[in-house]
Amino acid sequence: MEVIFYITAAALVIYITARLIAVILRRRHRCAKLKPSLPGSGYRLIYSDQKQIDKKQDVVYGTVLTCEKLNISGKPDYIYRYKNGELLPVELKSGEIGEAREPHLGDLMQLATYFAIIEEHFGEKPQAGLIIYKDHMFRIKNTARLKRALRSVLSDMRDMLKHGEANPAASFVKCKNCVCNGTVCEYTD
Repeated sequence: MEVIFYITAAALVIYITARLIAVILRRRHRCAKLKPSLPGSGYRLIYSDQKQIDKKQDVVYGTVLTCEKLNISGKPDYIYRYKNGELLPVELKSGEIGEAREPHLGDLMQLATYFAIIEEHFGEKPQAGLIIYKDHMFRIKNTARLKRALRSVLSDMRDMLKHGEANPAASFVKCKNCVCNGTVCEYTD
């Protein structure tokens, strides 16, 4: 039973990664790679996923935000509001991105999830968000294409959970660094 679960989980990871790569390859430049930093002048923190010792009164801490429309929930690391009213979600990552020109695909979908959650929760569409790695930061535009990709991935994930099947497009390039390669996944290099 555990083996089936791990194989299913590995297939899901491979399938989602393949779908996301296809989405990313089709999109035009909607992100910019920058030096990592939190928003500065003109931005005010309004939400943090961590409870702070010295709390600010006008900041919401540690609350799970939901999007009923897509049946998803989450806790962005931070949400800032710019002086013009625009919302900016920020996702911090503990790792490095190195020379990659794009954020990791899973991180991109995580930010897309936060875009949808924030839009429903606050009633405002964020124009962009930040994914901050130790060595680089990406400013990601909130586009209709990204929203469609999120809906597609959510649909695929729910179908797989319902039917227990997926059709991953395994390849050396996509699978060479996957933790499932050669373990619970049938694909091996």
